Amino acid sequence: MGMFLYAALGDSSGIGIGACDGHGYVSRTFTRLSRAVPRAELMNLCISGATSSTVLERQVDRAAAAKPALVTLFIGGNDLWRLVEPARFKSNLEAIAARLDKTGAPVLLGSLPNMAHAPAATYAESHLGISKGMIENRVRSFNKAIEEVAVRHSFTLVDLFNVGLADRPHYFCDDGFHPSAEGYAAWADLLWPFMERAITTAA
Repeated sequence: MGMFLYAALGDSSGIGIGACDGHGYVSRTFTRLSRAVPRAELMNLCISGATSSTVLERQVDRAAAAKPALVTLFIGGNDLWRLVEPARFKSNLEAIAARLDKTGAPVLLGSLPNMAHAPAATYAESHLGISKGMIENRVRSFNKAIEEVAVRHSFTLVDLFNVGLADRPHYFCDDGFHPSAEGYAAWADLLWPFMERAITTAA
């Protein structure tokens, strides 16, 4: 049997920025994947600071060309804070999804946690005049786009919004934005059951 390639697309969370042990959700789930599928290999294309435009311009074609057996895509946090319009975000996601469709691989597409509950939101409210309500409304708009793309392209939606991932302060590192090691561990625990099911689909 040939290799089982897991391609990860996304931003700094995919490379573990903020974790004291340097492991984000990608490396944590790949460790489990390697035990379940010994022939598994990882193509981690995540880039710190990436937006949906970055994934479209620099990641998705590389992933598609490698013919992955499994793809994860968690993106939108940087679009959220950089005030990218939800319509632009959705357009980018649609273009990314269309290219991933051609791989035939299962795609796990993640929604955004409720970043209005993150420590960084308190700072934004008190120092930048950006209310938590405004942040939550933007998160909900982005997640609506993510959900619609997931349905349209038959991707598996991994819900990070309704599971309280942003509700515990110790899930964030000192910057109040990136996850801590505990936060990434919780993220990986949420993601892994979806990956297990996708392994069966892709086998």
